[in-house]
Amino acid sequence: MDRLLSDVAYSFRRLAKAPSFAAIAIVTLALGIGANTAIFSLVKAVLIVPLPYADPDRLVMLWGKIEKGATTFLSGPEVRDYGNETQTFASVAVYTSTGANLTGGNGVQTPERVVVAAVSPNIFATLGVSAVIGRTFAASDDARDIADQVVLSYSLWQRRFGGSREIVGQPILLDGARNLVIGVMPRTFKLPMDFTDDQPSEVWRPLDLRAPAWSPWSDHSLIGVARLNARITPTFATATMFTLEERWIRDRVGGGWNDRDPVRRAAVPIKSLVLGDVRYALWLLLGAVGVTLIIACANVANLMLAKSDERHREIAVRTAIGASRAVIVRQLLTESVLLSAIGGAGGVGVGYLAIRALVAARSPGIPRLEEIRLDSGVLAFTAILTIAAGIVFGLAPAVELSGADLNAPLKESGWTGTVGRANLRFRDALVITQMAFSVVLLIGALLLTRSLFELQRIDLGFNSSHALTFRVVLPVQTYLKDDDVIRVVRTLSRRFGELPDVKAVGATRLLPLTGTIGDWSITQEGRTKAPGENPNGDWQVATPGYFESMGMKLIQGRFFVETDDEHAPVVAVINETMARRYWPGEDAIGKRFRINRDTFPWIAIVGIVGQVRHNAVTESPRAEMYVPHAQWGVAGASTRRAMTFVIRTEANPLAVLPYVREVMRSMDPNLPLAEVRTLDDVTADALSQARFTTRLLGSFAGLALTLAAVGIYGVISLLVARRRREIGIRIALGARSSSILGMVVKRGMTLAAVGVGVGLLASTGLTRLMASLLYSVTPFDPLTFVTVPAILAGVALLACVIPAGRAARLSPLSALREE
Repeated sequence: MDRLLSDVAYSFRRLAKAPSFAAIAIVTLALGIGANTAIFSLVKAVLIVPLPYADPDRLVMLWGKIEKGATTFLSGPEVRDYGNETQTFASVAVYTSTGANLTGGNGVQTPERVVVAAVSPNIFATLGVSAVIGRTFAASDDARDIADQVVLSYSLWQRRFGGSREIVGQPILLDGARNLVIGVMPRTFKLPMDFTDDQPSEVWRPLDLRAPAWSPWSDHSLIGVARLNARITPTFATATMFTLEERWIRDRVGGGWNDRDPVRRAAVPIKSLVLGDVRYALWLLLGAVGVTLIIACANVANLMLAKSDERHREIAVRTAIGASRAVIVRQLLTESVLLSAIGGAGGVGVGYLAIRALVAARSPGIPRLEEIRLDSGVLAFTAILTIAAGIVFGLAPAVELSGADLNAPLKESGWTGTVGRANLRFRDALVITQMAFSVVLLIGALLLTRSLFELQRIDLGFNSSHALTFRVVLPVQTYLKDDDVIRVVRTLSRRFGELPDVKAVGATRLLPLTGTIGDWSITQEGRTKAPGENPNGDWQVATPGYFESMGMKLIQGRFFVETDDEHAPVVAVINETMARRYWPGEDAIGKRFRINRDTFPWIAIVGIVGQVRHNAVTESPRAEMYVPHAQWGVAGASTRRAMTFVIRTEANPLAVLPYVREVMRSMDPNLPLAEVRTLDDVTADALSQARFTTRLLGSFAGLALTLAAVGIYGVISLLVARRRREIGIRIALGARSSSILGMVVKRGMTLAAVGVGVGLLASTGLTRLMASLLYSVTPFDPLTFVTVPAILAGVALLACVIPAGRAARLSPLSALREE
């Protein structure tokens, strides 16, 4: 211990004598270690820590095709049939989300719009999660007996009720109705599909699958999650589901299958569905910061090798007076690890700030982002990383300086001689490694940037500029009749349209890119369904003015008008996909269909609009039908009480928000505005995951490029400094400045060219792993593979020209006098 303390004290004195060297090395390491700390904390929270359920590996989602933005909805009869397969599923639970106006709570009078999930009573037992205070619904509960009971989320409990434990057993008002709070869930608990939702459910109430509303096979509105029995695999469970589906097709009941476009459901591991492409993006980022740290270590190793040239005589003297090679190596590694430890301490600070920035970014596409912590596990990772980095960049100088025979290096590498050949080869290898890794990172960053650019060019089917959106829900306790709901929505639309600078106003059931829309089976007039055929369309409810406020394109026919009210024949506007799919080669205008029940009225098509990307920016075209809000109660379901308004303005849409709030207060002061944001913000959120990954990888690539440029600059500067006498002699003998310039630049560009070549070869293999993160860009995009070498060549040339210029301007007299 005494020897160790002595080595540490000596190392401190060495660093104090070279403050510039120490500062550069510490900052370089702090950036590299800090970036790794932040990204590892993100990967740990999202990918490594298990989902907050009991034995999550046995949990599966009952899913169809896994597409971006897609959600597989089930009908009540399907859920009951799945639940009867007790040899495969230990339990099957379902839920569906809606919203409610919450009033009261800890002295708060302002109403708040919260997301409420109706869940089967066995949902908590299926997921294996208990309440943190109070209790949850039990699997044995009859939903009708506990219809007025609710469970709260931890965040709502803290925000609205101040974390008071007395909330259990107390009533709260949801849409004006009293509900008894029976428990509060843990901080990390969310329903499976809430992890990627920027507005997860915060209240859970019981859902009664025996209610008439859940009896139709054609009404797909439920999300299913199941726990597998012991030793049952997802593959076996999927086979069980296939058998059930074949029976449903034979019996010609419901299902979501179409012989022309078969969809087979599967038991998908819950982690796969929750994480999706985020897994690949985060592992990619972790690899990128690891590469950045390697480049940083290479830079510091080059700095230490440069300093080691000054220490040959010191080490020779220490060896001569009896220091063993082990003592020399120990001392040198102590210096490098100490330097790394100081950089690591700074890296913890950098990591903490980066973590705060990641959490503040609140990217909706990254699940569990709020769970990132600088905890003991992350600090342990940082400590190990710091020690490893110190050993890695300190090993080369330690091996070089601890050589038994230092006479040859002293003769070869004096102040006025040239750098040793072995030294030069090793330093060249470090520069080549830096350049190669920089190429890999830059190619990855540019591919993601090009992909993001292509995503932003996608025609979403609407105009997102100059539009304000917000959600209004009319509670049944206050607005008892459907006529009241229709009247209020119509009045609000009219009054919003009278506000200054407003061009158009409309409302819809669900705004594009804010949730999965869901489908409904239909029956076409004059056409008999073939066995296994299930024509359907995603259903939307909209008011007159909605298409205009969204800036949607009218292909044929007309939009909704005010006369399409509750007293008029039911009409619909469909999109191009639905028209081509179910009326191919025909004029769909005037054709009729109805929601899949004989008691529902026929719906006449009056217009065709362009395709809207509703569930996700990259989704495949889906059939979609719009029915007027005033007619939906007649067309096949109850009148929609939750509607999202879209107000298109001449200028800044947020400027009309105070007027909107005033209109709402004059209509009903207890109605809150929820989800207030511009349509531009909605579309930006839809690309948040791609933007998040691109920005981070781009930042790491930029840092790597900077470090690589510094590495080349350092090596060439050292070469010029060590060859001053030689260069002076060359100039004295008549060498032109251009030849000196060319000699030095050639040296640096040769290293850069080799590094770029190695990096390109490595990139051809690694970019294949990025395929799932790219859109409309191939992993071997020619433009990217040409642009990156050009950028690296330009940066390397700039890094070489500066020291080369100094060499070309060198005075031979001053260079020779140094001898």
